Amino acid sequence: MAPSFQRLERLGSGHFGEVWLARDTGLDVLRALKLIPQDRLINPNNFFQEAQTLKLAEHPNVVRVEETGLADGGIYVAMEYLKHGSIEDEAKGSHVALTRVKKIMSDMLRGLEQAHHVGILHRDIKPANILVGNTGEGKLSDFGLALPANINPSKLGIKDYKYILHLAPEVSGGNPHSVLSDIYACGVTMYRLVNGDSFFTVPSALDISDLVAAGKFPNRNHYREFVPKPWRSLINKSMSIEPQSRFQTADKLRHALEGLKACMNWNETVLSDGVRWTSSHENRCFEIVRKKINKNEWIVELKKGNTMSTLRRVSSKCSIFTTDSTAQKATSRLLQDHVLGRLL
Repeated sequence: MAPSFQRLERLGSGHFGEVWLARDTGLDVLRALKLIPQDRLINPNNFFQEAQTLKLAEHPNVVRVEETGLADGGIYVAMEYLKHGSIEDEAKGSHVALTRVKKIMSDMLRGLEQAHHVGILHRDIKPANILVGNTGEGKLSDFGLALPANINPSKLGIKDYKYILHLAPEVSGGNPHSVLSDIYACGVTMYRLVNGDSFFTVPSALDISDLVAAGKFPNRNHYREFVPKPWRSLINKSMSIEPQSRFQTADKLRHALEGLKACMNWNETVLSDGVRWTSSHENRCFEIVRKKINKNEWIVELKKGNTMSTLRRVSSKCSIFTTDSTAQKATSRLLQDHVLGRLL
C-alpha cells in the first residue's frame, strides 16, 4: 500500500494497473492514485518515468502529478482527483454534443501542444485519457506510454503497449511514433466522440491493421447525419493515411477546430418507423423527423416552437420522398444547416 494514502474506491483498471480514489492522510485531500504492479515494470532505473513526464509537460490542460513513490514492489503516482472522470465516462457510448467536442478537444490540444513543445509524445490519446476538470475543461491524462521524441520504447519504465484502435498506419507498419501519430489518434478520438462508440462496429484484431492501413477504419464516409461536412473534413484530415496530409501540429489542428461552426446540438432517437432529432437554441425548440409512411414513401418534416409542447410543422420544410436515400440526404441537409446556423 502506498504510504500516507487511504484507498477509498477503485476508479478503474487497465493494462498497467489500477486507479483508486484515495485520501492523502497527511494533507487530508483526495487524490487519484495510480498503482502500477511489479509485473508491469521492465526498467527499474526508470520507475518514475510517467510522473517525470507529467511534470515536464505541466500545463493547466494536463493532469497534475502530486507525488510518486514505491509501494508493494511496484510504484504509485498520486495525481489531482477529478470527480467528473473522463470524456468517455461522460459519453457512455453515445455521441457527444458538437459544442462539447469542440470545447473538450480544444482544451486537450492545448495540453498536447505543451507536451510536444517540450519534446514529449503522448502515444495513447483516446477518450478515456481525456479527463474532465472541475469547471468542465478537458485535461490530457495517462502519460504511461509517453516518451521524448526519437527515444526507443525500451526506455519506458513499464511494458510497452499499443492501443490498436488509435494506432496510426505508419506505426502499425513498424515506423516510430511521432507528433503526427498523436494527431492521428486525436482524429480517431474526435470521430468516436461525434458519432458515439455505439455507432460503429469494431473489426476483429486480425483485420483491423489492414483496414487501418487502407483507410477503411474508421469509415471516413460514415458519420451521424447531423455532423456537417467541415467537421467531417477536419476529422478525416486528422486521420489521413499519409502523415504529411494531416495537420502538422497540435496547434494547427486546434485552430482549425476552433474555427468550425457548431451553433446547436441535436439529440437523436431511433423510432420504430424512423428517426427523430430534437434540439433547442435561444429559447426555441426544434424537431426533425424522418419516417416511413408506406411501402414506397418516406416523409421528412421540420417543426419549431417556443417549447417542445408547442411545436408546429414548417410547411416549406415538409417533403415526401420515394426512396430512403433521397429522404436521408434531405434530412442530413436540414440537420447540418441548423448546426451551421443557416436556418436559425
